[in-house]
Amino acid sequence: MHPVPAAVLHALPEAVLRARRIETALSGGLDSVVLLHILAQLKGSLNAELTAVHVHHGLHADADGWLDFCRSCCECLGIPLRVEKVTVRPAGRGIEAAAREARYQAFARSRADILAAAHHADDQTETFFLAALRGGGLRALAAMPGLRPLAENPAVHIWRPLLPYSRAELAAYAAEHRLDYITDPANADPAYLRNRLRHDGLPRLREIQPQLDAHIRAAVALLQDELAVLQETADADWQAVHDAHGFNTAAWRQLAPARRRQTARRLLLETGGSLKNQAFLADFCRVLNQIGTGEAQWPLSDHTLIASRNRLFLLPQDWQRQYTPAAVQGSLTDLQAAGWQFRRARHGLPRSLLSQTLRIRPIEKGDLLHTPNGRKPPKQILHEHRIPPFIRPCWPLIADENNRPLALANLRADSRHTVSDGLLPCLPDYDVFLQGTGKN
Repeated sequence: MHPVPAAVLHALPEAVLRARRIETALSGGLDSVVLLHILAQLKGSLNAELTAVHVHHGLHADADGWLDFCRSCCECLGIPLRVEKVTVRPAGRGIEAAAREARYQAFARSRADILAAAHHADDQTETFFLAALRGGGLRALAAMPGLRPLAENPAVHIWRPLLPYSRAELAAYAAEHRLDYITDPANADPAYLRNRLRHDGLPRLREIQPQLDAHIRAAVALLQDELAVLQETADADWQAVHDAHGFNTAAWRQLAPARRRQTARRLLLETGGSLKNQAFLADFCRVLNQIGTGEAQWPLSDHTLIASRNRLFLLPQDWQRQYTPAAVQGSLTDLQAAGWQFRRARHGLPRSLLSQTLRIRPIEKGDLLHTPNGRKPPKQILHEHRIPPFIRPCWPLIADENNRPLALANLRADSRHTVSDGLLPCLPDYDVFLQGTGKN
């Protein structure tokens, strides 16, 4: 067996050994053709079905020809090919970033356990320098790990078995095995920073420091170790600021400033899908640290994040419209069809009363509910139950056909009508605001 496939076989990660299906990303270029050929040689030693995927970006006039080449390549090796045709939408970003996003979304649709990618040692060096040139932090400078879950679909792991090898070594392998491959002219376009670095910047640096690539690989390995330690700390902090009711901002404030920033960064990435910039992160941390039990709101890409009473709530952008009850009228069956639940409660309403015509409406001035401690306005009851102030104006009230209040949704029924083991009208969407309220 050739030394390269033998070395790949010897270094198989445990996750790859357990895999039932391995899918190779095949662009048709040198690197991916070599990787597919190597894995085809190892097919008998792998306990997995081997397939390939080609992502057709439609960005070049020869894109259809590249697809035909990949089909032919897979047919020669007896490997099934999945084809993903994607639409690249830059939307204010560079074409490279948009194409990468579309490509990884296609990878995430894989049914495989492992996605094999052909990144090599030269790619690792370029990734490190690009991160430095763009002001990246530890995560960016740590470049590409040999194995990691796909962010877009953690059930799929991306595996990079060629990271120990240079492009020159892969080219020598291709020549020895007479492998054909295609050359994307975009790889020589100086409009892209990576290409200027590859063809101009790095060759000059290698003249100054011939061991550049070895040193960068060693640095990346150290950074990946440090990143792993940081991630353990960050995961512990993430658990510390979460309890049964979600993100606890009081616990978050107990962290050191740098750890608060790391936790807030993860929060914003997981809730908003993107981190606008470092200034946004700094301002978010400042406000969240200063408001105490007060309220603040941040519009994100698809949602609104609201801090209130040491809790965070992720709501739709139009949450006020969605949560403000429309004035409706109907029977218990009608309300159940509209999503209402009637839950057993120690002091709930009798079914006979709920079988009459009910009205759902917002709280009105002059509304009063009887409680064991006297009559109270609904707003006072909401306050006593520590409902976040921002949602109180939207809270639904249930009234009888004469518009007399019978209950506050999810909270309390008018004590004049309650029975033991009665029913309390509830909307599940409002349960999130009850968490940590100490309600009965």
